Amino acid sequence: MTRFFFFLVFSWFLIPVLSAQTDFKTEINIGVSQGIGLSRVAFYPSVDQVLLTGYTGGLLLRTITEPHLGIQLEVNYLKRGWTEKFIASGDYTRNQEIITVPVMTHIYFGKQTKTRLQFVIGPYIAYLLSDSETMTVSDTLEYKDYYGKSVAHTFEFGFSGGVAVSFRTKLGIFELQGKYNHSLTNLFTPGAEEFIYQGCRPQTIDITLHYLVNLTAGGKKK
Repeated sequence: MTRFFFFLVFSWFLIPVLSAQTDFKTEINIGVSQGIGLSRVAFYPSVDQVLLTGYTGGLLLRTITEPHLGIQLEVNYLKRGWTEKFIASGDYTRNQEIITVPVMTHIYFGKQTKTRLQFVIGPYIAYLLSDSETMTVSDTLEYKDYYGKSVAHTFEFGFSGGVAVSFRTKLGIFELQGKYNHSLTNLFTPGAEEFIYQGCRPQTIDITLHYLVNLTAGGKKK
């Protein structure tokens, strides 16, 4: 994932070179997103787990005021968490519902063509709506320190980065986007008494379909 973020940052520095476009038109796009999220938590020391699949969906607002460059604001609802499966003693699943608000730089390639390759990168804030556990672990020796423990924070801060393909038609703008979200906020307080984990940060990969409409007639920017 580190290489992916470096690639996005490098692409951002290419924008001034690529922006020498005389027929550029400003845009304001608004739309909806629907998809799935694949989530886990980065524990240190590590914890064996499988990705938890959940629903995600929300609203998008995008403004493009420079050639190849704009701002994308999202408000998303996400079901996330993680699952631990034990060979003989049962399973443990943590389910969370959150609202995320990413504010990202939007970079695209393709000028004014009908098909565009797009990148987004930027910070997000999130608010925890609910947190619940489902546990069928019968062997108490398998219990982890966070079983039955409430999360330390309801607000969260992190970074998102993703790539999308956009198709522009007479009916609107259709997009397929993959986005990685990495929280910088630990779910539980690291180093607390009788808590061995020094890190526990949520990670999510969102795969979403977008439908947007262009609210501007597209006046040329000089």
